[in-house]
Amino acid sequence: MATSAYPAIQDQVFRPHPYIVGGKIVVLLASGIGILLAGMTHAAIIAIPIACALIVLAARVAYCELTTFLIVRGDTLLLRQGWIFWREEQIPLHRVDVLTTQSLPGRLFDYGHLTITRDDWVLTVRNLGEFRRLQEEIARLQRIPAFWRA
Repeated sequence: MATSAYPAIQDQVFRPHPYIVGGKIVVLLASGIGILLAGMTHAAIIAIPIACALIVLAARVAYCELTTFLIVRGDTLLLRQGWIFWREEQIPLHRVDVLTTQSLPGRLFDYGHLTITRDDWVLTVRNLGEFRRLQEEIARLQRIPAFWRA
C-alpha cells in the first residue's frame, strides 16, 4: 500500500477482480483463435475479421480493466486508469452519492460494482475485488461529520 500525505493514514487500493478479468480475456481469446482456426480450416474468409475483432476486444478488455485502480485516500476516491496515457479523477465522497451493487456470485467471490453519481455525472467501476472491505471503508468515511473533513 502506498502512503498518503498524512503519515497515520494508509491509502487503500482496490482493483478489478483478477478471476473475472482473466475469465473475460481467456474467453475472448479462445473464441477469436478458435474462429480463426476454423476459418483457416474451412477456407472461410469471413472468419478472419470476426476473429481479429475478438482478439482486439480481448486486448482492449485487458488494457482497460488491468490498468484501473480505485484508491481510497482520506475522504476522497482516486480513480486511476491507464499505463501510457494516465487519467486520474479525484472524487470527494461528501459531494457524491455512492451506490454499491453485488450479485449472488459477487457475494460469493467478493466483487461488485461501484456507481458514483453527482448532478448529471455518473461513473461506474465494474467488478471491483475486495468489495466488502471497500463497502466498509466507504460507510466509515460517510459517517464522518462534514465539520471534520477539511
